[in-house]
Amino acid sequence: MNSKCCFFLLGFILLFFYQGISKEKKKIQIKLIHADFIQKNEKNAFLLIGHVHFQHNGYKLFCDRAIYYKNSNLFSGYGNVQLKSDKNKIFSQEIEYHGNSKNLKVSGKVVLFQENIKLTANAINYNFRKKIFHAIKNVVLLFHEFKLSTNILEYNLHLKKISYKKGGFVFYKDSALYSKEGNFFPVEKKAKLKLEVKLILSKKYTVYSNAMEYLFQKNKINFPSPTIIIERNNTDNFIYTKEGSFFSKEEIFLSKKYCRIHYNGKIVAGDYLFFDHKKKYGFIKNVFLEDTKKKSYIIGGNGYYDLVSGLISLKNHPVSVIKISADDSIFLYSDAIKIYFKNDSAYLIQVFSVKGLFMNENIQGKSDYLIYKKLNHSIDFYGNPIFWINNQQFSGDFISIHLKRDFLLDYLKIFKNALYIKKTNSNEFNQIQGEIMIGFFHPKNILSKILIKGNVKSVISHYLFHNKENIKKIINKSSCGMIYMDLEEGKKIKKISCINNANSELLFLHNPSLNEPIFIPNFSWREKEKPKNEKYFIYKKMEKYRKESLLEKKEIKQIIKYN
Repeated sequence: MNSKCCFFLLGFILLFFYQGISKEKKKIQIKLIHADFIQKNEKNAFLLIGHVHFQHNGYKLFCDRAIYYKNSNLFSGYGNVQLKSDKNKIFSQEIEYHGNSKNLKVSGKVVLFQENIKLTANAINYNFRKKIFHAIKNVVLLFHEFKLSTNILEYNLHLKKISYKKGGFVFYKDSALYSKEGNFFPVEKKAKLKLEVKLILSKKYTVYSNAMEYLFQKNKINFPSPTIIIERNNTDNFIYTKEGSFFSKEEIFLSKKYCRIHYNGKIVAGDYLFFDHKKKYGFIKNVFLEDTKKKSYIIGGNGYYDLVSGLISLKNHPVSVIKISADDSIFLYSDAIKIYFKNDSAYLIQVFSVKGLFMNENIQGKSDYLIYKKLNHSIDFYGNPIFWINNQQFSGDFISIHLKRDFLLDYLKIFKNALYIKKTNSNEFNQIQGEIMIGFFHPKNILSKILIKGNVKSVISHYLFHNKENIKKIINKSSCGMIYMDLEEGKKIKKISCINNANSELLFLHNPSLNEPIFIPNFSWREKEKPKNEKYFIYKKMEKYRKESLLEKKEIKQIIKYN
C-alpha cells in the first residue's frame, strides 16, 4: 500500500486550517474580490450575495452568498462553495466558521481534492484548538488504488492519528477489509485495526480476526490475536493462528506461535509455521498432523511441506499413531517421515530409521526403512527388518505386511533368509529358517498360521512329562521343502507339518538342563533390541492437542460470529 495516502489529511489540515491559529497572534488580510450585492443589517451582520469571491494567502473562496456576524464572530457561506489553491480544492454547499470556538464546518456533498487524493463526505469539521479533524457520514477516501469508506473519519494532529470507530471498509488493489475500529498512523506508516476484522486477500483468502496491524511500507500484515485465514475456493481449507504475519507482496505467511493448517481433510498443527503461497510450500516445527478421515496422527518433529507435489517431510523423531479402535492404536517411532498425498485414495508414506513399530501390545518391530502404499494396502520393511509377536521373533532381508480394512493385518511375508524363533524358556528356542515365510492373521491381529518354504531347516523342542523326576526332552532337527504350522491364540504351536523332501532327526534328552542348546546356522535372538512403546507420553500430547482443538473451535466460532 502506498504510504502517501496516509499523509493527505495531515497536509490538508496544515494547508487549509492551520493558519487559523496564527490569526490570534497576527492579523492577515482577507480580501473581498467580488460580490454582486453587499448589505449590512441592524444586527451588525454583513450579507454578500452573488458570485462571492474572497482571497486569502494564496487561497480563493467562492460561494453564491455569505453572511458574516460580527458580534458572534461567525462566518457562513452557501451554495456552490469552492475553496481553492494551486494544488488543493474543496467543494461543498455550505461553509461555516465560528471564530470564538475555533470551529470550521464544511457540509453538503463535500468533495476534497489534493493532487491524486479525493475525499467525499456529508460534512467536514475542524477544531483549531483541539487540532481534531472530522469527516462525517458517507466518507470515502480515494488515492490511486486505495479506497477507504466509513461514516466518521477523525484525524488527531497531536497524536498524528487517523481513526474511525463506527466501522470502515478499506480497498486496495484486489484486496478489501472491514473492521469496526481502525487507527492509521501516517508518520509510522502503519494502521491498527480491531474488532470484527475481515480481510479479503487477492481473492485467494478471507481473513477473520479481532486485531490486525498493517505496515504499509513493508507490505506486512500482523495478526496479534487469534486469526482464521480461509481459502476462498475451498472453505474447508484454512489456517488458524494465535499470532502471525502475512507479507502481501511476497505472499508469505509466518506464525511464531501455535497454529493449525486444515487442508483436504488433514490438520497440521505446530508452534512455528512458514508458508509461501506463490510456491505452495512451507516449513513447520513441533508438528501434530491429524488425518480426520483415517483417524491417524503424526506427533513431533520439524519439516517442510509442498502442496504442489503433496509432500510432507518431517525429521527429528516424529511419532505416527493410527487409531484402530477405542482401545487399540498403531505406534510408529522413527527419525524421519515423508508423506506423499497424491489424492485421498492413493498416497505413499516413507519412514526412515524405524526405531519401533507397535501394532498392539503383542506385535512390535523395527527396520532401517519402510514404505506404506495406500493403493495396495501394504507396508514394506527394508534394511534389517525384525518383528516380535508375543515371544516369537521374525526376521529376514525384506518383510512385507498386507492389511485389511482399518489397519488390521491380513498376512506377513518375509523374503530371503527368513527366520522364525520362538522362545520356550530362558535358554531354549524353537527355530525355523527358509527362503520365504508367510504368516496369516485372524481378526484383532492374532497370528494363526505360518508357512515357510525353500531350503527349510528347523529345530523344534518337545517335552514329555511322566512325573516330576522323569522329564524327557525331544529335539526334532529337520530339513524339508516346506513347513506349515498352526498356532493356538497366536502363541503355542498346535500343529506342525514338514513336507517335500523331509529329513528329520529326533534327539531324546533325559536331563534337558544339562545339555547345551542346539541352534540353526543363522540363529540370532535379538530380544535386547526390542523397542519400548512410550504411548502414555504420546497420549498426553494427544490430550493436549485435543484441548487446543476444542479451544480453537470455540475461538473460530466467536470470531466468525460477528462477520
